[in-house]
Amino acid sequence: MGFKLRFLSWWTPKKFQKKGLDELAKYTISGLDKLVDDSENSDAKCDKASAIVLTGNIEERRRDMAIIHNEKTEELIKALGHEHAMELGYKTMFNEGLLLGKKFRKLLGVGNSLEDLITAAKILYKVLGIEFRVKEYENGMFLVVNHCSLSKYYTSDTCKVLSGADEGVVQGLNPHIKMNFTERMTDGASCCMASIQFEDDAK
Repeated sequence: MGFKLRFLSWWTPKKFQKKGLDELAKYTISGLDKLVDDSENSDAKCDKASAIVLTGNIEERRRDMAIIHNEKTEELIKALGHEHAMELGYKTMFNEGLLLGKKFRKLLGVGNSLEDLITAAKILYKVLGIEFRVKEYENGMFLVVNHCSLSKYYTSDTCKVLSGADEGVVQGLNPHIKMNFTERMTDGASCCMASIQFEDDAK
């Protein structure tokens, strides 16, 4: 594990957390905006996400980002219908997350080990107010989320769409590992569960 990754796992400055949250908001909101614009065949498209500035403390920024995600997801569902919007929204968020994960892989110096991935994910999830552990069960290895600040604001649909970004980030951090959410607190589960698959097990 590199020094930078280890150091940030010990101490993650507020400035880094805010910058990381701003990056995530920019990638995800711009991705959703583009989908909404395309679905409406808008002739006057603009980079709305670049005009969005999150302010306040870290919790207020998380809340505001989540509210915008809800609004954009609802707009997309109204424009495309529920099934198509969910499918396209998830795919787009995965691709945005993949790009962001690759960016943070380079920035944090993430290697190919599972330990590096878990450490980097903890740093990024701290930015979002998410606490998790990785646990091995009889049916495989899972990421288990017991606390998520965003779950207080997200609708079930928004959570399903934005989970694509989480899964994309993980694959961007380590191209040999895939993650897939199977349970979510926004659907009434006591915790969120995501299976972790290594390259040889990936289907």
